[in-house]
Amino acid sequence: TLIFATSVIIWALGYLPGDHSKADSLERSLARITDPESQEATTLQEELNAENSRLLETSFLGRFGHTIEPAVRPLGWDWRIGVGVLASFPAREVIVATLGTIYSLGGDVDEENESLREALIKSQHQDGRPVFTLPVAASIMVFFALCAQCASTLMVIRREAGHWGWAVFSFVYMTLLAYAGAFATFQLGTYFAGGG
Repeated sequence: TLIFATSVIIWALGYLPGDHSKADSLERSLARITDPESQEATTLQEELNAENSRLLETSFLGRFGHTIEPAVRPLGWDWRIGVGVLASFPAREVIVATLGTIYSLGGDVDEENESLREALIKSQHQDGRPVFTLPVAASIMVFFALCAQCASTLMVIRREAGHWGWAVFSFVYMTLLAYAGAFATFQLGTYFAGGG
């Protein structure tokens, strides 16, 4: 029940607020097309993906991502990676679908999706620097390796311990450890990549 509730809260934060009438209209138009490979279907899908990306960026979750960007910037991350990490709280693998939505590819992409890979490779900061470099990728991997972020894991700790104390301690301690590890990884990676 708690895992489901956590998932619903993250979904709601990524959905609200916003006028979803355009996205709903695009979905209805897309559903009426009989040939999903047609040019019309492709164009509608691209419009829908772009609209969903815009809605996510202006949602509570997207706004929070922009707010925490200064805190995740030392890890080499931008607001999009920050939102992906936040949205993946219920389950780590959600980061892939969240990045798919942010990059206007739809939420049904997986880690094998070539379009997502290309979008991540081409992603740039406003000054033209690439978002995803080797130090950034290593930083993300270290963060996910160390962070006790999975809601189901925290729920099991709470159930086994009989109270929230150990679950909260595990989450806070492992998040701080993950942040420190990701910070060190990015800073050292950037130092060595720049020739030291």
